[in-house]
Amino acid sequence: MISIKLARHGLKNTPFYHIVVLQSRSRPTRKPIEQLGTYNPIPNKDGSKDISLNFERAKYWIGVGAKPSESVARILAKADIIPPRPRPGMPNPSPSTPINAPTTPSA
Repeated sequence: MISIKLARHGLKNTPFYHIVVLQSRSRPTRKPIEQLGTYNPIPNKDGSKDISLNFERAKYWIGVGAKPSESVARILAKADIIPPRPRPGMPNPSPSTPINAPTTPSA
């Protein structure tokens, strides 16, 4: 089985991750099948975290059946490549129920 994981690089107390595709039973430090992008969890001066991702290849690997890890799934959900996973304890609205639907004033 193929999985999409974060492979840690960088220095001590300065993590930097590569988003990689590899066999699910191999360690993330092993040579990957393909590198999809990078993720820097340390915020910039403006407070944003850097993520670079090859969208076409990520969609391809998801379509082939690669399973993302939980942290990669959150990154891919923010990029609208996969739907977000439901959070435990939070109610899931039905798809037919609009959230915060605007009310029309009746005259």
